[in-house]
Amino acid sequence: MFINNREMPVELLYYNALSARTELTDNEKYQMALMKKGYEGECLYDKIFDEIGHGNVYIFRDVYLKIGSTTTQYDSIVITDNRVTVNEIKNFQGDIHYSKDNWYKKGYPLEEYAFAQLRRAQGKLMKLSKNSGVNFEVTGALIFINDDFRITSDKDDIWEKTIVRSHLRGYLQNLNSVQKSDKAQKIANIINKYRVNNIYFNEKADISRLKLGFYCSECRSYDLIKRRFHFTCSKCGSIESNEAHLLRAISDYKFLFYNQPVTKKSLLYLIDNQLKRSAVGRLLRKHCVLENKGRSAEHIFKYHDLNAALIATKDQRYKDKITRYSE
Repeated sequence: MFINNREMPVELLYYNALSARTELTDNEKYQMALMKKGYEGECLYDKIFDEIGHGNVYIFRDVYLKIGSTTTQYDSIVITDNRVTVNEIKNFQGDIHYSKDNWYKKGYPLEEYAFAQLRRAQGKLMKLSKNSGVNFEVTGALIFINDDFRITSDKDDIWEKTIVRSHLRGYLQNLNSVQKSDKAQKIANIINKYRVNNIYFNEKADISRLKLGFYCSECRSYDLIKRRFHFTCSKCGSIESNEAHLLRAISDYKFLFYNQPVTKKSLLYLIDNQLKRSAVGRLLRKHCVLENKGRSAEHIFKYHDLNAALIATKDQRYKDKITRYSE
């Protein structure tokens, strides 16, 4: 069973918000595409695991564990009766050659250290096993999720830790074939205690680059017509409530200025004062946790991202009417 949701990574949410408010540099476009492809691969892994079934295992997805003095990210941790399996998911495409800890595509080296990362991730869990008093075996594999992927190597010892798409279903079925026990639950509880937030993301947008105001969720146009409770997009005709627009702005702010609490003043600046101060204050109180009070009040968004916020507010009084747009 999946223990936690796989949420869109903060890095990708940052680039999504940034791309809605400015023209990305070539490097930003590259990083965004890289993050998107990786996330799509992880979601495909989840989908296939769902189809196979995972009732006999516990699965952590995209978690950060602080073990000792370091924090390590895990794409997937699968817990069976007495074993913890680390799955690092790679959405590589094309023909890849692996030799002496280096990866090559068309003869050119790639900046990739997948097996080294897998070894480090396993090592941290081995340390946890030793220190927790609950001994468990730790194994791992690289999951190459893309069906348009081929790997060659002169190293024979990598194959037992290499799972390509055509072998994935059998591999996952084998993981789920062992009945979970009370010990598996105990291992899951121990691992859960070491979960922390992503400490490595520290991007901060240059606010002078950003376009201010609300924008259409469908076509991203800033040419909106203000109604009493809605905004209508002049380009595609989509109608979205004041609340939906402000939720998008709060989510944008969260990832553009990560780990910085939202203030009413900063949010009003980002939306170019397109809602009254009183309306912004009311919606901040509804959708954020208040950190301080008074003129210096700071707010923490209750939701991971905009999608989670919209799901939580799907029964709002004023409904959105989205017109599907294609250029």
